[in-house]
Amino acid sequence: MKIGIFGGSFNPIQNTHARIIKEVLKNKLVNEVWIVPSGNHPFDKKMESVEHRLKMINLAIKGIKNVKVCDIEINSNGKSYTYDTIKKLREKYPHEFLLIIGSDILRDIERWHKYKELVREVKFIIFLRDGYSIKLSGNFKDSYVIEENPNNISSSTIRRLASDGHSIKNLVPKEVEEYIKQKELYKNEK
Repeated sequence: MKIGIFGGSFNPIQNTHARIIKEVLKNKLVNEVWIVPSGNHPFDKKMESVEHRLKMINLAIKGIKNVKVCDIEINSNGKSYTYDTIKKLREKYPHEFLLIIGSDILRDIERWHKYKELVREVKFIIFLRDGYSIKLSGNFKDSYVIEENPNNISSSTIRRLASDGHSIKNLVPKEVEEYIKQKELYKNEK
């Protein structure tokens, strides 16, 4: 079975993430997508609690078939590195894993822990992001490219809008928007 690994902080999960998941499944690039929220981010990003992020993810994916949350990074001690996550998943499951990333990530992937080993080990599904063209070579040549450009608004922009009391309608799923308001998340995001 082919599994698309979609990792990130999901702080918060947004409509763009849901569109990417649906597009990957629609194109039959994988059988399932596993969302892997970060536990301890390797670049020390400040994030909402795991409980809040998991609740928002589950609200966002409700009703989307062949998608589940994988808690492997949340349950690991120390910082979570993609290479180590893939290695652990391979030891536990007999699947082929593909990483779902935006083209903006290619610019920084050399900063990732054991990135050379990672790009030799897995194929990538790469989404075009505004301002970040995709030029694949070397180990990335077997990657899948989806040139449909989803909305490029960032989660940090959504947090800032929510903090300033602006509407985030149509940027996150309705249930996630209601949850953020109800729990008063991102109130002090500056």
